[in-house]
Amino acid sequence: MAAQPKTPQETPAPKASAAAKRALESLDSLVLLAGIFKDEAGLKFVRLLKWMAKKDSEPSKGVKRYGGLWKALVDHQEFAPYPRVGNLLQDYFLERLLEDENPLHRKAELAPLSEISPSLHQNYGRELEAVQKILKTDWESEFLKKSGLLGKGEAPSLEGVVAPRKGKVSNPVLEARRKIKAAVLSPARGNPLLAHLAEYFYKNGWGLFGRYRAFRWQVDGAGKGRLVGVEAVDPIRLENLIGYDEQRKPLVGNIEAFVAGKGANNALLYGERGTGKSSTVKALLNAYQDKGLRLVEVHPAHLSEYSEILPFLRGRREKFILFVDDLSFEENETSYKGLKALLEGTVEATPANVILIATSNRRHLIREFFGDRAGGLQQEGEIHGADTVEEKLSLSDRFGLVISFYAPDQETYFKMVDNWAKVEGLKLPAEELHRRAALWERTNNVRSGRTARQFINDLKGKI
Repeated sequence: MAAQPKTPQETPAPKASAAAKRALESLDSLVLLAGIFKDEAGLKFVRLLKWMAKKDSEPSKGVKRYGGLWKALVDHQEFAPYPRVGNLLQDYFLERLLEDENPLHRKAELAPLSEISPSLHQNYGRELEAVQKILKTDWESEFLKKSGLLGKGEAPSLEGVVAPRKGKVSNPVLEARRKIKAAVLSPARGNPLLAHLAEYFYKNGWGLFGRYRAFRWQVDGAGKGRLVGVEAVDPIRLENLIGYDEQRKPLVGNIEAFVAGKGANNALLYGERGTGKSSTVKALLNAYQDKGLRLVEVHPAHLSEYSEILPFLRGRREKFILFVDDLSFEENETSYKGLKALLEGTVEATPANVILIATSNRRHLIREFFGDRAGGLQQEGEIHGADTVEEKLSLSDRFGLVISFYAPDQETYFKMVDNWAKVEGLKLPAEELHRRAALWERTNNVRSGRTARQFINDLKGKI
């Protein structure tokens, strides 16, 4: 009998990934945390898991799905402004976890874990453990084994997280975020981890408020406004601001009362340009952010939208400064009525966790002309012109705290120069430093804290 010809031995089809099957079952069971995987990258991840969970699946299709997931992660992670933990996939979905809107996160920022219903935190704890297991799985290795590419180095790696550059200013907000992400990836499970996470939300908040300490009210072309987080807040400190201790004393006391939950006044800081009014407000944020102080910058033109801003802030534990910089109104403007309504309140009361701090170069916020006085009041048919003028001029009186900032004398100006030179590490004899500073002041035609800072910046570039 003739021998049968040998046929080439077929390569056995890769087995279905048991880890992928378990992950899909876990994802299907999520209720509170289901939203973490509902964005583009999450959907691509689920599609990849479904391919890996099949016994007979086309390798080319898996390679394409893996590449799509990798690109979605890289598009975000390469430009992430925060410290990263774990690999590309882990850090991405850890950020999604901290941003997720669900009942436990919303409640945890308002109350400690002991005041959250057992049913809510127990179910959340079970789902958190499921998410932990998914994130701790080495999906790169699972994919390489399933696709037959293991050892061939043909697939892009998920190990793409680069440590932040050294020399950056330490940010306590980002550091707290890094630590809580590392805790989720640690072996810790159950109640200890849940308590740690709840404590993080109670202290820092979740979502937008957990990431940022300062915000800007931004209006798009269609007139729709929204809160936008400020990534890099001016790091100015109160100790860097020389010469206005007496002016700042009542303002600091006002803010301390505010963050302590006591009564606090709206404040108007007025005076000559460059005297540190805006810097003082930003320094207060840096000094008291750990006590729950936050800042929302509002353009003067958008003051009339305060009723749209307040619902974002009402009911939160944080204390918010609505910061309006360089506030003033021209003769025929009516937008000052929005400020008046904000200061006096309407049917909707201003929340107790919100105060207004405005800066202006004028004590009276609306420019007044001699024509506004007795002889020129009856214009364009206005019968009660005097009432309009009085309403305009009384705006500043509606602030509970009004503080003036005047140009410093030369001695104080030199102290400001000395301080900034020390901050920047410039070593120059005091006599020479002051001689150059005086020349710079005369050239710029103004003496102020801003002038002192600009002089030091120029000097730093030269020496």
